Amino acid sequence: MDEDNLLDSHPDLMDPDWRRHAQTDAWLGAKKDRKQFRKQQKRAARGPRRRWWIFAVFVLILAVTTTAIVLLGRRPAQDAAPPDPTSVPDVAPVDLARPFAHTPADVWPKGVDGVTAPAPAAVGAFKADAVAAAYTTVKQVITAAHLDPAVLTGHDGKAYAALFAPDDRDQIVPELAKKPTKDSGGFAAYVTEIADGYHLLDAGPRTFGTLTARAGAKPGELVVEAKYAVAYAFDHAHPRELMSPAEIVTFERRDERYVLRSGSSFAKSSQGLWLDDATSAFSSVGCAAAKEGYLAPGYANPRSLTPPPTGERDAPGYYDPKYPVPHLDGCGG
Repeated sequence: MDEDNLLDSHPDLMDPDWRRHAQTDAWLGAKKDRKQFRKQQKRAARGPRRRWWIFAVFVLILAVTTTAIVLLGRRPAQDAAPPDPTSVPDVAPVDLARPFAHTPADVWPKGVDGVTAPAPAAVGAFKADAVAAAYTTVKQVITAAHLDPAVLTGHDGKAYAALFAPDDRDQIVPELAKKPTKDSGGFAAYVTEIADGYHLLDAGPRTFGTLTARAGAKPGELVVEAKYAVAYAFDHAHPRELMSPAEIVTFERRDERYVLRSGSSFAKSSQGLWLDDATSAFSSVGCAAAKEGYLAPGYANPRSLTPPPTGERDAPGYYDPKYPVPHLDGCGG
């Protein structure tokens, strides 16, 4: 007998109730399959959009990170640590745009502003305003002697001498006309003059130091102690050939005592400012020029002497006025 006929004649298939039940189950099953198929289609449709969104976020993060790296790379390099305030390295980069980098003077103010004084207060018979005026006068002298181009490159000390009392001026002017010798300081004892052929950079000179006032030994005397350092930065045609900023930066360290005299105890020609005492030392200088009383950079020395011997720059007093003025001489004299 044919198998298809057997299925058609099966008693269950012939039952009308069973047939209705089977048809209902088949319809519900098909409906469920259709819903499942539509869900799969929706997920398939969402998939690419979701993957695109994730990719877009990744690209955005990558762009932000790359921008941050580029910006950080454009920032100027910072020193790993602040410069040692009492030394200059024998080997360090030389940058004419920042000539004082890697030296104590990198943080010093330009001009005389680095020489500071306490708030003016009465000193003995001198009122606070008189003390303030004394500080101003001494700063004018420091500027005229060591910072003014008229003296530095013009070699003209008339404005400097004019700041002193007439009797002291009469002693200073002849000295300014002398060249320094082994036994006499000449003009170098009073002012700083740059050797011909060398040029200072606009970044300086810079100063660091203090002024203090006290009463003098005689009535009418006000003493001002000046302890300071001056840093000079010289130009150079080929800075990449240099090994250290010591080759272009020269330091002048000075301790000076000024006395202002006033009142009837002194003759009119003696009233005013006097230079009572001065001690000085230089670091990283051109030795040949120094022997003539002029200031030149360390690179002026023969290569065997440049940079100057380390011992010359080891004394902290070259850079920090709280230490005594050094007596070392890197030029062998």
